[in-house]
Amino acid sequence: MGKCRSPGAQSADMSKVEQLAQVKRRQDEDKAKAELHSLRAEMKERTTSVAESQAVKSSSSIFITSSSKMNAAIPQEFAPVQFPEIVLTIEIYHNIRKGQKSQEFLVLGKQTLTELRDKIYCSTDQLMQQEGVHDPSGYFLIEGSFCNDLRDPSAIDYSEPIRNWLQNSKDEALAKWEAIVSGNFFKKHKSLLGGVATEHLPTFKSLAMHKTRFCDLKFRLGSYYLYCHQGDCRHAVVIRDMRLIHPEDVQNKAAYPLLIFQMRTAHRKCSICGIFRAKKMTVDDKYAPENPSYFCDNCYFLLHYSEAGTLLYDDFTVYDYFCE
Repeated sequence: MGKCRSPGAQSADMSKVEQLAQVKRRQDEDKAKAELHSLRAEMKERTTSVAESQAVKSSSSIFITSSSKMNAAIPQEFAPVQFPEIVLTIEIYHNIRKGQKSQEFLVLGKQTLTELRDKIYCSTDQLMQQEGVHDPSGYFLIEGSFCNDLRDPSAIDYSEPIRNWLQNSKDEALAKWEAIVSGNFFKKHKSLLGGVATEHLPTFKSLAMHKTRFCDLKFRLGSYYLYCHQGDCRHAVVIRDMRLIHPEDVQNKAAYPLLIFQMRTAHRKCSICGIFRAKKMTVDDKYAPENPSYFCDNCYFLLHYSEAGTLLYDDFTVYDYFCE
């Protein structure tokens, strides 16, 4: 029969077992910390790479200047440019932030104004189309010529009320014109506009936009002209440069008007989750965290609708939100 161990020996053995168990627990904790650290590093690396790729995409949406990016936007069909040809650099400015350029194009002199209009991006067009009240009408005002887009049968001549007012209210129109030309702008630019007679109203005419080419118009480089659409959405238009086409330019006529600059649009995130892009904007919403407040589709319906799909309250105004 074996000998029974003394209580002191058993106590020593238990102490060693507890020490070994503590060492094992520490090893497991250190291993878990190491794995967590490795996972965080991996996630950080992935996040950084995603952010960098998004930054590259964002930067490419702002400036489209390299030949590879320009060639990527060129359509498949090929129509050679007929020499000699003029290339115009035309800038389109934001409808609200008046001094901020939103787009810039290279346009051929023999192209019509409708070809440029079809390339102009404005969020107002998207909003009006989504609401079912899109208006195909519009015009460019360039040196006294209202170039109206009447391709669609439902389009109207925006310039007709203006020209009728000039014709039927000559005294009032002349008084307003004299106030304009006697202001600071006219004084500063008198060297350029010196030939303009201040005692007579300028003569305005209406042209069909789809039949008018840029080479058919008289314009001044650097002057501000007007593009108006969707009723009263107005953009400043500047013809910044004019030159002959050269061999380094894109030789495919189908690629023009060629976009060479696009302002990056700003998108707000949801005011609730702060993760997804906002799709709705509410005003005077009593349960919203701020006024106005922005919601993604999911958060908007969670806050404003019951599980049965009924609206919980309606004493607020909601709009579709696109960008700024």
